[in-house]
Amino acid sequence: MEKIILADFLEITYRADLDVLVARWLRPIELAELQRGYEAMLAAAAADPAAPRRRWLLDVRRRLNTHLIGAQWMASTLLPQLGPRLGGRTRLAYLLVPTFLRDEAADAAFPPPDYFVGQPFVADRFVEEQAANQWLMTD
Repeated sequence: MEKIILADFLEITYRADLDVLVARWLRPIELAELQRGYEAMLAAAAADPAAPRRRWLLDVRRRLNTHLIGAQWMASTLLPQLGPRLGGRTRLAYLLVPTFLRDEAADAAFPPPDYFVGQPFVADRFVEEQAANQWLMTD
């Protein structure tokens, strides 16, 4: 897969060595850009039906904004598509700046661990890319 760049706000690449779809947000975004970006990620992940990409590294360090409405859209619209489109369980590792782990708005937008029980996806937050990639490799 080649690098995909959406306007000036998102870069999507595939790391074949790790079997990880990497999405790097390049600047703060609006809700429509968030939706367009995640839809592009899902399309890239599902591009090869024989080998769907179910490990996602989402680098949001330059995005620096949390959308509560965007999180609601993800929970109601995007995430339910992962199982049917990708099969298996998709892992989403969010790479954040350390202050986001203590940010009230960011915490309110991110679901608690019990939200992922029985879902065809799971997500967690990290401040180091190596730790995020290690988590992505666990099944």
